[in-house]
Amino acid sequence: MIGALRHKIELLTPSRDDDEAGGASVSWLPGPDTWARVERLTSTRDISGDRERRLKRIAATMRYRTDIVLGWRLRFDNSEYEVVSMESDDSRDRRLTLVCEEVLS
Repeated sequence: MIGALRHKIELLTPSRDDDEAGGASVSWLPGPDTWARVERLTSTRDISGDRERRLKRIAATMRYRTDIVLGWRLRFDNSEYEVVSMESDDSRDRRLTLVCEEVLS
């Protein structure tokens, strides 16, 4: 497994900034770097209005961590991805797989 963790990814943590009108904006701060095995998955469709786009999806498998939450982001290969699913690969919590979808700006 150690040799398979050859891709460096950066976890991005959210920072919420409240405004004076009662709303908030979320910015993404650089978090820890970690090593993972990254596999490209089939893309999904995103239909917004009259446009249809394809979103890239990846699965990033890393050593088990407890500090990641659904909705967080990660940066890999100059793209940002949102964590949409998390699974432990075994009953002993040695590995964690994050399924992520590309974030389009």
